[in-house]
Amino acid sequence: PDSLSVVDIDSFLSKVFCDDDQSHDEMNSSLTTLQRFAAVSDPSLAEAGLYPEAESGVKRLASSCHEFVFDVCSAVPRKHLNDLPQMAAWREGASTDAFDSYGTLPQQYITQVGEHMLALVQAFEPFASDPATLSLANEVMDGVQDVALQPWSEFVGAAGVLGSDSVIPVLMRGKEIADLVLNNAALGEEDAVLEEGASEDEIASAAFCNAWLDCVGLAVTGRLLERIMRIPQLTPKGCDHLTADLNYLVNVFSALGVAGHPHPLVSHLGTLATLPDTELKAHIMSRDQGSDVQKALRIIESRVARLRGLGVE
Repeated sequence: PDSLSVVDIDSFLSKVFCDDDQSHDEMNSSLTTLQRFAAVSDPSLAEAGLYPEAESGVKRLASSCHEFVFDVCSAVPRKHLNDLPQMAAWREGASTDAFDSYGTLPQQYITQVGEHMLALVQAFEPFASDPATLSLANEVMDGVQDVALQPWSEFVGAAGVLGSDSVIPVLMRGKEIADLVLNNAALGEEDAVLEEGASEDEIASAAFCNAWLDCVGLAVTGRLLERIMRIPQLTPKGCDHLTADLNYLVNVFSALGVAGHPHPLVSHLGTLATLPDTELKAHIMSRDQGSDVQKALRIIESRVARLRGLGVE
């Protein structure tokens, strides 16, 4: 036939999946017919498929599910990061306390964020334990990173980067800026692979868990950076606190073992907070501004310098 009605398609699908008496050749014939009609030759119709309305509905449902899961998983970190700009630690003066000689410890807000991220591993694993269900879930994971864009948009706005719509996803992904930062602790794809000999089910389970850890991790990182940009002032002791907090988060994300984490900007800002004044100024002034991303990085770095009380033209 040259065309199929919805009834015809339903009949074919019913035979393929429900007719136990159907021979192997008959099943292959039915599948071949469906594949021929699914392979639309007109490029303008290539995205339509056999059931365009159903596919569109599934995409909308998947997007809603992504947002729901994301909101649940990121609510706790958002709460702990909310009051970060107003914390007194950033304005703290030099201390004569003997305990300070042992170093500055990460603050409670960031350890709570880190503990939540580590706990998510156990939270996701039960949903990845059924191979049949997991295979269906992994089919609708495309675009899950999109739900993490909002914090990054707010981060770029708080830093003062204008006209930055195209820059936001580049900064969020992190790969394109890996060679543009002072310190990059992000794991590569080769560092995050499972041990040799892992089964297909284990690989699928890890892919599902890592996709969500990546998504929530990106959102938490973007929110943290946005909150840092809104700090009014950083004293030298405040810089020590910030560096300790960021280094703690670097260790947490490294322990999670997800490719692309910890995000390059986390360790980069930690380094900027501890650079001597002259070195920080020299780094910012020497920053190449040949692309929108490099311009954005310079603006972010200049914002850190201003928090430290340094003027950069």
